[in-house]
Amino acid sequence: MADELEKVHLHYDDINKIRVIDSTVLKETEDLKNSCKDYDTKVQDFGNIITSLLNMLKELGDNVERQKMAAIGATNLLKSIAKDRESEQAKLQSEINDKSMILEQLDSEYDALQILEATQTETIEYLTQLR
Repeated sequence: MADELEKVHLHYDDINKIRVIDSTVLKETEDLKNSCKDYDTKVQDFGNIITSLLNMLKELGDNVERQKMAAIGATNLLKSIAKDRESEQAKLQSEINDKSMILEQLDSEYDALQILEATQTETIEYLTQLR
């Protein structure tokens, strides 16, 4: 009777139930199903790992961009400070030149006043002697 059932593609399983699929094919199918589930789980885990890696790389890229902008800002600040110093130095040099000119004028005026004082002192002495 088992041979007749197999001819019409019906089979008995371990608990004597009639099946359309042979028990070995059923077992292989279930094994394949379990393997597929394992594969699907591994693919999902891989996808999660890739997603977390991409997020980490994005955060690193953003951090690099922030650091780059901070470095550019610091460079610009240093250039600005250098230009300010040059400007301040030029301003101070201009003041030194102005003060030097004033000093020369005052020296000339002082020399002229000393000559005038000497002349007036001589005149006073001469007039005092005439008396």
